[in-house]
Amino acid sequence: MLETQDLHVTLGRREILRGLDFTASPGTVTAIIGPNGSGKTTLLRALTGEVPYRGRVNLNGHDIARTPGPKLAGFRAVLAQETHVAFPFTAAEIVRLGLEAGIGAHDPTLPERLLTEVDLPGYGPRPYHDLSGGEQARVQLARVLAQARQPVTPSGPGWLMLDEPVASLDIAHQLLVMRLAQRFARAGGGVIMVLHDLNLTAMVADRVLLMAGGRLAAQGAPAEVLADTVLQTAFGCAIRANTAPAERPWVLPQSVLTGA
Repeated sequence: MLETQDLHVTLGRREILRGLDFTASPGTVTAIIGPNGSGKTTLLRALTGEVPYRGRVNLNGHDIARTPGPKLAGFRAVLAQETHVAFPFTAAEIVRLGLEAGIGAHDPTLPERLLTEVDLPGYGPRPYHDLSGGEQARVQLARVLAQARQPVTPSGPGWLMLDEPVASLDIAHQLLVMRLAQRFARAGGGVIMVLHDLNLTAMVADRVLLMAGGRLAAQGAPAEVLADTVLQTAFGCAIRANTAPAERPWVLPQSVLTGA
């Protein structure tokens, strides 16, 4: 279980997060959505201990502020919004960074298998910096999957914490990432991810946290949060949520452009 209590984050003189309380359960995908500047990435960084905060964050019964990083890394893997690589690694070497034993990990086939899972078969020997932005993003996802390769660990459920994992991907690979996230959750792990695409959110999320102004504007099932009035208030524009045949909501911005 992931649990926050009265979570506040202040960066400089600005209060970014203001008293957040929520829980997320293993076996589910929790999506964090909201307009730009609402605090989504800051929330994820607080949940991973990357920024100082007031309040409490518990993960699998551990207060993350008092738990050593190596111990957290045993059951929690983080994909940042941007990852800068300064050294001339190959794709396979990047993936191996996610393994507990580093470059000498006991399973030499794992990097290539994970690269294949993210639709990069045969990319292991290729220089990371020669890859496109979307390919680099998928290599980083494979690294995260190498670290969290067990949805259920001896320390409890594993967790994937993903910040905009589909931002640089085409639609086919966006759907691939969503399938991998769902598969991890269905196997007993927990997934927390920041998303901008409301339709992908409706498609994959079991629970949605809607941020606005550093607070939780709404939280609950997709059908509860992805509703016209809730979204319009948070995003400040006309939005309509409809229901597809599978009874999952889908969201259509209402254009005010002439001739649209």
